[in-house]
Amino acid sequence: MKKLKFFLIVILVLIVISPILGQQNNSIFNTIVEPVNQYRDDDDDDDDDDDDEDEDIIKHPSLYFVTLSPTISQAEVDILLDELNSEEIWYRPEINLRLWNTVSFPYISAQGQTVTNIDGQVQGAEGKTEIDGATFNIGHIIPAQPLDIPGFCFDTILPQYATGTNPIKISIFDTGIVQASGSFPGYSFSIPQYTGYDYIDDDKIPEDLNGHGTHIAGLIHHLLSAQGPASVVSFDIRKTHDNLGRGFISNLIPAILDAVNEGANILNFSFSYQNKNVNPTGRPLKLAVDYAEQMGAMVIAAAGNTNENNDTDPIISFPASYPNANILSVASISCKDNKLSNFSSYGQYSVDVALLGENIPGPGLNGNVAYQSGTSFASANVTALATILATHQTTFDYQKIKCSLINTSTTSSDFFEKVVANGIINFPAAFNQLSNGCTTRINTSNGAVVPKPKFMFYPNPFNETLQLEIDKNIEKKATVSIFNQTGILVSKNRYILERASNIINIAQTQQLPPGTYFVKVVTGNNALTQIVVKR
Repeated sequence: MKKLKFFLIVILVLIVISPILGQQNNSIFNTIVEPVNQYRDDDDDDDDDDDDEDEDIIKHPSLYFVTLSPTISQAEVDILLDELNSEEIWYRPEINLRLWNTVSFPYISAQGQTVTNIDGQVQGAEGKTEIDGATFNIGHIIPAQPLDIPGFCFDTILPQYATGTNPIKISIFDTGIVQASGSFPGYSFSIPQYTGYDYIDDDKIPEDLNGHGTHIAGLIHHLLSAQGPASVVSFDIRKTHDNLGRGFISNLIPAILDAVNEGANILNFSFSYQNKNVNPTGRPLKLAVDYAEQMGAMVIAAAGNTNENNDTDPIISFPASYPNANILSVASISCKDNKLSNFSSYGQYSVDVALLGENIPGPGLNGNVAYQSGTSFASANVTALATILATHQTTFDYQKIKCSLINTSTTSSDFFEKVVANGIINFPAAFNQLSNGCTTRINTSNGAVVPKPKFMFYPNPFNETLQLEIDKNIEKKATVSIFNQTGILVSKNRYILERASNIINIAQTQQLPPGTYFVKVVTGNNALTQIVVKR
């Protein structure tokens, strides 16, 4: 009887402490393969009315983003970390964003409350007056390809033009790459040289254990090489998704910043994150895309495979749906009838163009030719076409590339109010339009136009003197303030432009040391703050 009582006590103790022990073993980088549902929102608040929507959003169980004042001291940061039972993983001054990791759950907050999950952690961080913002680390899992798609018409989109002479660097953010092995008659999948980084394993070898990234990279290389060697194009491979095809924006954000800092011109995002359809201003991934835009890089992003409207649905695909001028969002068309693929997301304002995304060939990990479908592969096709256009420019200009691809698309009633272009990409027409010059005012499907910005800093990055172009229709008196990364004002000047001029040479930038700066310009009722980089 005593033995039985002893065993019952042991079992009871194990039941009580096992959840606590389980919480002590959270891995920052999630190298252990866990069930996908572990990353779903598990908020058990009784007052949550958005449970159905949140089921589509993948949240990291311990990592979260924090924004603090750039002038905060390290001692103040350490106090916040201690109060939130957290540690800092990285800080990116380019966008003033921090990634923090919760050491363990549950824990007792400084206010005496028990914090049991990431929802409570973010809520607690948001409640601190020293913290300007806190938000979840959203994840994505590359889906399996849609099944039973008949037909093969990939040859119809092969570009009719070889690459030009302007050097272009493509960065591909995905599951990495393995050098295509085996025999691929008729295909040029092998990329002889590339740079890159692995943000999953934190090393310089972006080895692909999934296959999606290898397929995307090999496909882009094949299209670029269809009319001859593409020696002016360099490949940059950034591994942001693991062997399950799972990726969190905590890996994607530093990959974006590193890529554009190292001179990438075109960024390929053959994936999408599902998040709430709300104003994205200030969101972590949006900050990184904003930085890429300021650095002059183009983003080509998959519209998503939800067959839903990215304009109006409560949960939509990002970053494709961000309103940034440098994003080209891509939908997929079918091989059978040139209509929107039955899996493709769409949106008359948020999705720009459409191109074939069904049964697209690429290198498989086992040395075979694989055929896959999705807006991922439509985006890769568009990346190759946009790159060819870029190599024929004297100076890389994503606005003109985007304009050419949208304005010359072949109009189709099947795509009216489904994509901005109202039709399917017509690459020969886009090529001819680019060489003849294309206005940067892009017509949208409701007849509106995307206005030229009132202020523009260039070149960015710059070496000596930064220039400011002011729209000719606004006041010619301007105040320009320059702040360093810690928020300290280093220069402030007032300018009065001559009547015939709208260019300001900001000579004070010649004395600045290399680094990242925030430049604020105010004229009349207009104001703009932009990040600039001095080399």
